[in-house]
Amino acid sequence: MQDKARFEYTVRSCDIDDIQELESILNEMSLEGWELYSLNEVETEEGDYSYLCIFSREKEEFHEFEDDYIVDSGDFKTRMKKLLRKKEDLYEECRFLQREIREQSQKIMQIKQSLDSNPEETTREELNKNLSEKINELNILKSKFSEILSPSNMYTRINQDLITIAVSYEHSELVDNEKNGDLIAESVRLRQKLTDELGYVIPRVHFVISEEMNENEYKIKIRNLTAVSGIAYSNHRRFFMGESNIHSLPEQAVEDTDPVSGQEVFWLKEDKTRDFWERGMTPSQVITSHLETVVLKYAEEIIGYENILNYIALLEEEKSFLADDLIHGGLSLGDLRYIFANLIKERVSVKDITYIFERLNDLSKHEYEAGELLKELRIRLARQICSQIADSNNVIYAITLPEQYKKLLKNISASGNKYKSSGETEKFIKHVSGLIQTNDYNTSQIAFITDPEYRQAAFFVLQDIGQVIPVISYDEVSEEFSIQEI
Repeated sequence: MQDKARFEYTVRSCDIDDIQELESILNEMSLEGWELYSLNEVETEEGDYSYLCIFSREKEEFHEFEDDYIVDSGDFKTRMKKLLRKKEDLYEECRFLQREIREQSQKIMQIKQSLDSNPEETTREELNKNLSEKINELNILKSKFSEILSPSNMYTRINQDLITIAVSYEHSELVDNEKNGDLIAESVRLRQKLTDELGYVIPRVHFVISEEMNENEYKIKIRNLTAVSGIAYSNHRRFFMGESNIHSLPEQAVEDTDPVSGQEVFWLKEDKTRDFWERGMTPSQVITSHLETVVLKYAEEIIGYENILNYIALLEEEKSFLADDLIHGGLSLGDLRYIFANLIKERVSVKDITYIFERLNDLSKHEYEAGELLKELRIRLARQICSQIADSNNVIYAITLPEQYKKLLKNISASGNKYKSSGETEKFIKHVSGLIQTNDYNTSQIAFITDPEYRQAAFFVLQDIGQVIPVISYDEVSEEFSIQEI
């Protein structure tokens, strides 16, 4: 039987927001023959966050494992050793240790029998030494076995990644630096975009190559539950029908449906798109665009109390007295989490953290419920909300709520914005979707506008369209902006 290949490891780090530096490190290490083993997000001693990239390569000459084979980076050496240790299935490890204990006990019994039958002093001395070593080894095995039996081992299996992208074997190159995979870099680009635009810091994305996936399949999971799944083709680019003035399916194109918007799309090999005006989207760009939709839609499941505490910590740097007021006031962390998650879900920026907390502090004196507090806060953020969707002349092109659908939204609002798809909701969605697709305006400047009491219910229904359309109330239109009805 051949010996297993031996590997050496090293670590490189860069600031979490420096995408170019990350790409540079990945390319540099690849040229030197290193393969990306793991990409980890860690907190530095200064409280900042950075990426620590673990690289591995096969080592031609191997000696017993020494610390020198790991490049230290702060306190990461210990963490790296833990990462390199294979996580065995506890059941298999239990069975393995049971066999080892049984075999070791048999060896001890054989040595004892040899002692009883060997009167020679020299031989007995050697046997006693061997017996002592085997007993020590047996005690170590029993200690390990005892650790496995401890329930504390099961608690380590409870934690799960918040965001996971699982890809099929055909897409392994998308997360393989040796094959110029760019899905990791695209996810970092998305993180920077959401941070810069919305003040939304998403957690680390965990990448998995799964043998259980169908051919060319990918899945985006939130808390291990599938949020979006689709098909992507390597060395292809994806187009929406109508892009590049294409109104009929090109030869050798693969038809598909976008899993988020429901629109017809097609995939075409890279070398067939060179003369296209539009460049289309790579598989990594498609997956990342769907990741953006998912992390916004499920913001309430992603944003936790630690995120709110980080926002408060930012506030303390500028106005510590305001942070004290909020902490000792009537607003709970649960209320703040609800408000921030819902603002981000609807693409309302929370970057102006001081202004938002000042308005919340003012409103908290009125003892609003969290839902009413969010409604009042949005009115005070009217200029920010409108400026995101208005054109250069401060005009908002708006789809208004037809009278016939007010009862529908009123019932949905009364049910806590919970609804089941029905003929009436389908008609409403079709009506709005049709207006979006048939107008001549830039879709990024179109909003749906309604009375305040219907606004949130309308958002919950319209988010299923698959297109990003802001939903605002008439109360949220400040005097600097005007409405032009579509």
